[in-house]
Order: sequence, then structure tokens, then C-alpha cells
Amino acid sequence: MAESKLKRVTENENQDFTVEPPNKKRKERSDLLKKFKCKYFYIDKSLLIKEFLQNGSKIVCITRPSGYGKITNLIMLRYFFEMNYENIKENEFQNLQNKKYFENLLISKEKEDDQTYLDKYQGKYPVIYLDFSSDFKIGKTFEATIENFKTFISDLYEKYENINIKNLTKNKKKKMGKISKWYFFNI
Repeated sequence: MAESKLKRVTENENQDFTVEPPNKKRKERSDLLKKFKCKYFYIDKSLLIKEFLQNGSKIVCITRPSGYGKITNLIMLRYFFEMNYENIKENEFQNLQNKKYFENLLISKEKEDDQTYLDKYQGKYPVIYLDFSSDFKIGKTFEATIENFKTFISDLYEKYENINIKNLTKNKKKKMGKISKWYFFNI
């Protein structure tokens, strides 16, 4: 068996190594990097969206060590599916703002039922994205955490308040309104 010539680099040996940012000739890529919170490069994993849709599981658990792109992939899924709620007009969801980030990725070439995945799925769903580092803060006390959670849910409810979801019956909509009013005033 041949001996491996790879050497493991420790943190101390790596101190002199610096990574230079890539040449800024490709401006559209820098926008993508900012959107997906990447530092210097983005590896196109947009076909994960197709796999996610075809899987059909109600629960997906993604476990990988730190640095394997879990957050980047979740952000990508968020911006692919999330409606641009500021441009809602009679149930026509115009999500051109996020769509431009996916037009040059592999997912843009995929089709289902003679439609591209971008046309069929992109920007069509209300998304709940909870980021414990920015959106939702754990308070110093249990009560403070509950207040932060109520604020998060209240903002989310306002964000999607005017969306007409086809599968939601009038009774469920009415119940949702009652629950949200009761929840925020009685906890």
C-alpha cells in the first residue's frame, strides 16, 4: 500500500497562509456571494433544491461538521422558495429580486412538466427562516426569550398577513387570526 504524501497542517503552521479574494471581474458573482453569505467563492449546490422537492419528506435533518455549507444551503433554499412579500398583487408573486441569483446556476436548467424549476417553484412559498444569531435572540431570562419569540412571530404574521393561501379554508384563516390575537395578548 502506497504511503500518503499529504501532510496534515495544524492551526499554528497555517498562520502565515492568507487567502486573497478573487479578482472582481465577475460582479454578478459578488452579489451572489453576499446574498448566500459566502466569503470568496460559491460552489453551485443548487440541485439540492431539486432533490429537496423530489424527496417529499416532511422533515429533513442535515448534519455535517462546521464548514460544510449547511447555512449557505439553508440560505439558498430560503431565497429560492421565499415569496417577495413586498410585491404581492392579486396572488401574483413577483420574485424577480431573488430570481436573478438563480438564473446562472444549475437549477435554472432543470425542468419539470415543461416548466423550469425557476418558473414553477421559485418565489412561490411563505418561508419561516429562524436565525438564532440575528432574527431571534435567546434572552437572559425565560420571559425575555418568550417576548423575543412573540416579536418574531408577530413580525412573521404581519409579513404574510395578506397572502391568500389557496389550501387554507375560511374557517382555518379565521382560527389563525383568533389564535394570533389570543397568543400575543394572553401569554
